[in-house]
Amino acid sequence: MENLKLKSFAQHGFPIEDIEQVARSAGSIIRAHYTRGVGCEFKSRRQVVTIADRESEQFLKETLLKLHPCHFYGEESGGIIIEQGDQWVVDPLDGTENMTGYPPLLAVSIGLLRNGKPVLGVIYDPIHDTLYSAQEEHQLKINGEVTRVRSSPEPANAVVGLDFSSEMHTRPETLGQLSRILQQARAVKVLGVPVLSLAEVAAGRLDLFFRPSTKAADMVAGVCMVRVSGGKVVDYEGMEWTIHSKGIIAGSSAMIEAYLPCLT
Repeated sequence: MENLKLKSFAQHGFPIEDIEQVARSAGSIIRAHYTRGVGCEFKSRRQVVTIADRESEQFLKETLLKLHPCHFYGEESGGIIIEQGDQWVVDPLDGTENMTGYPPLLAVSIGLLRNGKPVLGVIYDPIHDTLYSAQEEHQLKINGEVTRVRSSPEPANAVVGLDFSSEMHTRPETLGQLSRILQQARAVKVLGVPVLSLAEVAAGRLDLFFRPSTKAADMVAGVCMVRVSGGKVVDYEGMEWTIHSKGIIAGSSAMIEAYLPCLT
């Protein structure tokens, strides 16, 4: 059974290069809207959506299900996360706030869950043409090249990323955590694009990332990448992150051990 679970994706009819191309094509949709400008509307009190989100997700859904028919969960269309079988989990446009603002950071995120476990992740930044990809039992690649993840610095020299949730009740807690981290870390970054923050942890350009609430569409691809690169992903209690977790901390084992007290 375990060998069956770890079959290469090519044996299922789609090498990861096909998924990389799908991400690039969805990124072209986003880049075109970003270049000419796009209006946004509120889908909730704190969350915005654009036509780029919807067009990208429709393209992803149609294309991915042709490559590998299975369950599908999208940031915009929603659905339920399953724990048996395969399921695509996508965020068609992470960083929607940046479509009409600053900085120019946006991403397409494609993840595959197998029996509830992240086993494939592809994240594409269409503005800077940077593509991250990983799959279980393989190495992290950036723009097709295997990446050598740099060694983690001492915790006192860490660059820590965080993202504020749109859930207002979490923000006072996050500010308290940030205050404690600032007493220890070298620098703190807020990208506003959780999928890119996780990709940069996997690449070793961020040493730690945390966020109080997690949506599967923002997490699955990046969690796969961090684990493939040798990092850990846990919840705020230090337990292994799962699709049911409410918070996320990603980094090396040593970095998580050093900063977990700041976050609990």
